[in-house]
Amino acid sequence: MAAVRDSGFWRRFSLAVHMDEAKAADKETFLSDYWIDRQQQKTRRSYCCGCAIAFLISFFIAAAVIVIWWFASHNWLKQGTKG
Repeated sequence: MAAVRDSGFWRRFSLAVHMDEAKAADKETFLSDYWIDRQQQKTRRSYCCGCAIAFLISFFIAAAVIVIWWFASHNWLKQGTKG
């Protein structure tokens, strides 16, 4: 097998290999960045849903306390005495 005698061949070959590796690295980086964005979006969505659920639970507890307080202040919770 004959050796390549063109001195520019190895330079061009090396450049081509580096360009192919750079393209492959860009695809991996793109997919990796996309995965990171999805994970951050899931985390953000979970945080928002958790805050909304906590707010709703707090709202219903406060509403129940206000209703019970209103019934107590208007004597609706006291047992009537039969006489």
